[in-house]
Amino acid sequence: MYDRIIRHATIVRPEGQIRADIGIEDGKISAIGELDGQATRAETNASGLVLLPGFVDSHVHFRCPGHPAKEDWFSGSKAAAAGGVTSVCDMPNTSPPTVSRKDWLQKEALAAQQSIVDYGIWAGAAAGNAEEISELIRERLACGVKVFMGATTGPLLVDDNTLAEHFQLTPGVMGVHAEDETVLSHFRDLGRGQSTPDHSVLRPPEAAVKAVRRLIELCETWPREVHICHLSTAAELELLRAQKKQLPITVEVCTHHLWLSTQNALGNWMKCNPPIRDEADRLAMWEALEGEIDTLASDHAPHTKEEKERGYWDAPSGIPGVETTLPLMLRGVWEGRLSLERLVALGAERPAQIFALQGKGRIDVGYDADMVLVEPQAMRTLQARDLQTRVGWSPFAGWKMASAPSEVLVRGRTVAREGKIVADAGSGRKIPLGPLTKAD
Repeated sequence: MYDRIIRHATIVRPEGQIRADIGIEDGKISAIGELDGQATRAETNASGLVLLPGFVDSHVHFRCPGHPAKEDWFSGSKAAAAGGVTSVCDMPNTSPPTVSRKDWLQKEALAAQQSIVDYGIWAGAAAGNAEEISELIRERLACGVKVFMGATTGPLLVDDNTLAEHFQLTPGVMGVHAEDETVLSHFRDLGRGQSTPDHSVLRPPEAAVKAVRRLIELCETWPREVHICHLSTAAELELLRAQKKQLPITVEVCTHHLWLSTQNALGNWMKCNPPIRDEADRLAMWEALEGEIDTLASDHAPHTKEEKERGYWDAPSGIPGVETTLPLMLRGVWEGRLSLERLVALGAERPAQIFALQGKGRIDVGYDADMVLVEPQAMRTLQARDLQTRVGWSPFAGWKMASAPSEVLVRGRTVAREGKIVADAGSGRKIPLGPLTKAD
């Protein structure tokens, strides 16, 4: 007997769509096909609805431990679930930063107590910690090592020697914030006399291009899996175009770099790193979704309204986004900007593959029953009062986007309906990680 059958759903996978029933047992998808007459404890008629795999957001900052006024694992995972994200990977620039086994285990204990979605946890690169982080990754605890080549939120900026050390010693995936600090420092100095400088000028495309060029050089010397986070410029794409097929480099784009540009994103509310770029770069990101981009993520980085209302030099960089990624991208689908098949590849299957997240990212027999039911073409105007993130604001409040998912499931259990949370804290679990590649 099935625990649940979802009947007559239009199932979306990267290779196409099928209309079928899905049988769920013990949190897994156990059958796909025509299940008429099969016994089940519960069933859902999904006729007329689209069934997507739960989204995998490999780039979130849930601020826990250290900054509960901004977010914690419970509020952040509620925001994820409300938006159709069923798996998250949390970044290491918390307080304390996740740069040791002790730090990693402390964060994992908090996630286990609070999260309602499944999770992975990054470790952070710092001077002298390459061997300790290597062990965390080889034991399949940390989902990867994150390197900050440019200063941003938190104390994890690395110099070139530390970067090279981690390139040589740490296995698995290296996620990189690719902005060159020497370029950033130069432009920060130029802007010091201005009370409200242009953030996109202080962090220009050349900082990103120089960092990506350095990553390519390092990959040619010490080939290893590198995942460039929040790619944002056409110049980076051009630089990678000739190299990406020969090197183990994958790239991520974030929702805000697809929807915002310097034409419509001004002031501290949209201040983030890398910054919002000009319209030509924004359009280049959309074009690259068809093949050059590997994954879609939010870089969910909440700060309080009070912090964002400070002057430029005191206001932190970062914007919330885990709750709006899928609804915004579904708007893009409904408007004909990309296909549903490509969306689930970018937002679910590819991140699960790159980070070896076992059982995640696809609707198929044997996979976790992480699924999102959505009503085709249904749209809404996002209201700040409906947000689950603790900071209670979004750069996309007032924007038109897809309606909240009709239902969101994590391992077969319902966690959200129509944007309302119905799961308890601590029901999420650490995602099992697959084996490292032979090269590691």
